Amino acid sequence: MSIDTAGYWYGEGEGHRCGYCKNETTNISTGLYLSFISPLRYNALIDRGWRRSGMYLYKPSMEKTCCPQYTIKCNALDFRISRSQKKVLRNFSEFLQSSNPGSLPTFKRGQHSDIAQTSEHRPNFTPSCETKLASDVKSACTTVENGKTKDNISSKGRQPEACFPAEATRPATFKTGTQLASSSKKRDFRRLRKLKKIAAERNISWEELDVRALGVQPDPPSLSERLSKAIANKRLEMRLIPIDTDDPESEFNKTFSMSHKVFQKYQMTIHNDSPEECREQSFKRFLCQPPFSAESEEGGYHQHYYIDGKLVAVGVLDLLPWCVSSVYLFYDPDYSALSFGTLSALFEIELVQQLNSRHPGVKWYYMGFYIHSCPKMKYKSKFSPSYLLCPTKYTWWPITDCQLKLDQKKFCVFDEKTAEESAPTDEQLGTLKVLYERRLCLYSAYKMLRQSLEDDDDYEDVLPIFVKLTGLDNAQKICVYT
Repeated sequence: MSIDTAGYWYGEGEGHRCGYCKNETTNISTGLYLSFISPLRYNALIDRGWRRSGMYLYKPSMEKTCCPQYTIKCNALDFRISRSQKKVLRNFSEFLQSSNPGSLPTFKRGQHSDIAQTSEHRPNFTPSCETKLASDVKSACTTVENGKTKDNISSKGRQPEACFPAEATRPATFKTGTQLASSSKKRDFRRLRKLKKIAAERNISWEELDVRALGVQPDPPSLSERLSKAIANKRLEMRLIPIDTDDPESEFNKTFSMSHKVFQKYQMTIHNDSPEECREQSFKRFLCQPPFSAESEEGGYHQHYYIDGKLVAVGVLDLLPWCVSSVYLFYDPDYSALSFGTLSALFEIELVQQLNSRHPGVKWYYMGFYIHSCPKMKYKSKFSPSYLLCPTKYTWWPITDCQLKLDQKKFCVFDEKTAEESAPTDEQLGTLKVLYERRLCLYSAYKMLRQSLEDDDDYEDVLPIFVKLTGLDNAQKICVYT
């Protein structure tokens, strides 16, 4: 019975406070408190509208909640920088070049419209089952994890520099015929067709020609080139640090206090949190306890941004099999004028591009949720090309098409052609794994046992909903318990 995920099923909770419209009781979601999860399984679940807050996995009840939250992703390999994003880079570069070390950026009207851009509001949830999860589930799932539990499937061995190649490959200024032939872009396909025609007229090989034969301008600078130019004076330093709470000597633990201070200042200033809400315990639970059970580069990271040696911003990231997922961003409010929401997203898109050179499957940058009615979310649609997840068919649609529908109503089904998934059969439900008296077993076996004892079936109502929200393929790899 192979599983790669285990969690306590909370189901759909009562409405709680919405961090976007500020209503006290209208934010509704379904929850699963994780014991552990593989990066692969989490990647598959975010493609069905789930997100994590620490160890807590939640999925908004889209038809009921006040502010429907649509999963959004950007194709990092085809990313096209916008004029406003170029302006953010230009302002950042000017600050680094013109200001004195230690000085703060000067605020300009309208310049920091992206406050809290990549920040996802925390679900109003305090787990009550951590002790049970820490003992019962890990013990029960030992055999199905080949003798390994989350404790020994840790992130040890990952290095802060592990996910960055030594130097990003610089693209050619003018693409040759050979480069055009290997490109998947439609524009390059049209160029190649014209190039072959010119080569035939000149009786030469088209592989030797480049796009200058077409009379076109050189390709615009890549994102990597733009970012390198913006930080050329070396005042900005970035460190990608794996979240490793076990090793006292890890860089994560050595910089923990510094990160917490930036987090506390950010939450109190930007989100008006109280000091009690920003304690170290809350910070750890929210952003320092990734639930992943993997021994590779994949997992949870903190991306540190230092200016003149001072930590000014931290991006919390999940590196997954085919994407980089932005979990949260917090920064020193004194540096709000630098538009760290947009700036960090550009660096994270570049990270996806760098990872793709070593892991071709990695091509997507997930920006969390997009809420059309929330002005602070508008910036996410500017990262092109971006796509929204259909909340019922789980297919992806260009955000420009979705916005036309969202202008009319908050909840929209983007895919009107794909058929709804069929309900699971009794036989399929029987293949699911559940926890019974600290033991992992098939639901079919559990059901027979409960019937023989004439006891209530705790999973009868849970599992059909569980399969509907996670998908049958995912559900068969998850041990769920109540």
